[in-house]
This record gives sequence, C-alpha cells and structure tokens, in this order.
Amino acid sequence: MAVTYRKVSTNDGGGLSERARGQSPEDESAPDTSSNAVRSQSERIADKLHALAWVVVAYGISSYTHLFHTVLTDERILRPILHASIVLFSINIVLTIYLTVYLPFKFPVTSTHKTPASSPAFWEVYCPRVIPTMTAFGVIGSFLLVRACYPVWGFLTPFILGVVALGMFFSLHFIPWC
Repeated sequence: MAVTYRKVSTNDGGGLSERARGQSPEDESAPDTSSNAVRSQSERIADKLHALAWVVVAYGISSYTHLFHTVLTDERILRPILHASIVLFSINIVLTIYLTVYLPFKFPVTSTHKTPASSPAFWEVYCPRVIPTMTAFGVIGSFLLVRACYPVWGFLTPFILGVVALGMFFSLHFIPWC
C-alpha cells in the first residue's frame, strides 16, 4: 500500500507561485496546497478513523486498568501530588476559557479591534505570557500525574496515561463544529 503525501506549502513570496518566482517546482502534478485548498472526503474519513482508533484504544486501556476507579479510590495513589496536578490542570482550563470565551466578549471585532480576540495574534499582543504559562503548567501537571500514579502501575504509568490523554484529545474530532 503506497502512501502519498501532500507537498507542504512554502508560499512566502507574496502570493507568487514557485514558477513566477523563478523556481522550478518539484512536482508539477502536486495538488494545490494553498491555505484555502479543500481536503478530500477520503482524507477527512481517514482522519476520523485515525481519531476513532485512538479513542477505542484509550477506552480499552482505561477499562482494562480501571483507570478512573483506581485514581479515585486506590490508596497507593500519592494524593498530595495528584491534587497538585489537578490544580495545575484546572488553572489550564480556566486560562483556556479566558482566551476563548472571555476575551472575544470583552474585545469584539470592531473598527478599533480588527483582529479577533480568539486568535493567537491577539493573544501575543494582549496577553503574551498566557500560552507559555499554560505550557509550563501542562508539562508540570503531566509529570506530577505520572508520579502520583506510579505506585499503582509502575513503569507502564506514562504509557497508560499518555494513551488515555491522546484518546481524549482525539475525541474532539467528533464534536460537530457546524
């Protein structure tokens, strides 16, 4: 089964194609990869199947290990470290709501504010330290969660929690966005 990859767009020449800039393209028959190119239905289905596979594997692992029951009730879990991890993840959730819900309401797109407040370009100007803070809290929270659960599953803990986290992230593929 041959896998074909799309050519990554390097369109930084002011909207000019490679031929117009005097460069020869590597493949004349490559599909259009501009930012407004529409993905084919088979690519969208492949993405959904890939996401579904991660969700199914995450569900299987969490069921087999009784993940949620174990984290909530097992005495071997290091509770203070687990609580610190939960606090850091909660701060990340609050900051995400701040960036995606509160800022767009406070700064709607008007003649004064032309950049949407829900865009990273706006965040870099208005609140440049939020994304690095969220990244640090996410990494530290992940390490603390692994450490809190390590007495239960041992060296398999990062694998179990990583697969479940990826399954949770990929489950967002199934939220209809209109």
